[in-house]
Amino acid sequence: MSKPEAYLVAMSGGSGSGKSTLADALIDKLGTDRAVIFHEDGYYWPMRHYGPCETPEQRAAIIEQANYDDPASKDNRHLVNDIRALKSGQAVEQPVYDFDKHDRDTTRTFRIEPRPVIILEGIHALSVPELLPMIDLSIYVDTPDDLRLARRLRRDVIERGRSVQNVLEHYLKTVRAAHYRFTFPSMFEADLVIADEGLPAYGKVCPGEEAIDRMLAPVLSRLQSAGVL
Repeated sequence: MSKPEAYLVAMSGGSGSGKSTLADALIDKLGTDRAVIFHEDGYYWPMRHYGPCETPEQRAAIIEQANYDDPASKDNRHLVNDIRALKSGQAVEQPVYDFDKHDRDTTRTFRIEPRPVIILEGIHALSVPELLPMIDLSIYVDTPDDLRLARRLRRDVIERGRSVQNVLEHYLKTVRAAHYRFTFPSMFEADLVIADEGLPAYGKVCPGEEAIDRMLAPVLSRLQSAGVL
């Protein structure tokens, strides 16, 4: 008797929506022996995909021109193949993306072992047509734009060393438009739409806190109904 395919939960929302926090909290609830998280960020194309990138000037030009909030910025075929392999019980070697260098790390990969539940999270988790037939539960985290921008500012300035001006210019030039073109429409097709419960823009939110538990409740209910819990 063949082993049943893993259950795929796909979790999307705009940049800074709190989807990663919710995904991490779900992993904590299910346990790492039953669930594994799959971040789509590793599948950004390496810089050479866009053209010559040997000189600092060439790299700066690519960073300026590339739209990283468009699904085309990722190697979606590779992503889909890895999800398909995980669902069928095979381990995968996930690419690693270096956000400081805006390039894929060619020296290492991240091994993901199969688990009964796979949690795919990212801004394009519900925007790749080839993925949709494999998704068992689709979730969209709906968060006000101002709160998402506050979180993005904190992340990019404090964790990635960018200036406030650079973050705001990038947001207004490509991030906001791409969100409403590619990510936001998936809200209307998702199985669950979860309103952000005011998770703070600063600090780590852990299971047991009232806000995250309220957001987790409908997800756990769906998993229980599907026989996953």
